[in-house]
Amino acid sequence: MPQRMKPLRRFLERYKTMKAVGMIRLIIDSRLENVSLVGGAVRGIADILSMDSTTRYQLELCVVEAVNNAIKHAYHCQAGHSVEVDVLLYPDRLTFKICDSGESMNPAKVKPFCFDPLKVETLPERGMGVYILNSLMDEVHYETISGQNILNLIKYLKKPEKSA
Repeated sequence: MPQRMKPLRRFLERYKTMKAVGMIRLIIDSRLENVSLVGGAVRGIADILSMDSTTRYQLELCVVEAVNNAIKHAYHCQAGHSVEVDVLLYPDRLTFKICDSGESMNPAKVKPFCFDPLKVETLPERGMGVYILNSLMDEVHYETISGQNILNLIKYLKKPEKSA
């Protein structure tokens, strides 16, 4: 299994006692032109939470990448299917739960991302999604349960530092 893509069950057990303080559910049809709606919502949520511009951009990038992947890989770009994004705010983290019921991903088949940074021409044009998610999010969990693919992307919230 790629680096930080751990089974969802362990993730759920760890956090089962902590309840979300807020939740928003977004549901779009599996058309790529709808992905920008999710991106705008994520950007707005991050803005409301007073996240810095880099974190806002990274969250939007990761959620948009995950939703794009659901449409392209799970549904093979076929419209008429639902992609659901639950945004859950906990006291210590923000979780994005992306769900689809299309073809599931086999994490073991995800090729590791590698290229020579001194040779820009070796940078692949595709296949960097899982690498991006693992690089920018604090935790990434994927699992298929009863035909539903569930990807959880977690970003921990920084607690304000106490002044002396």
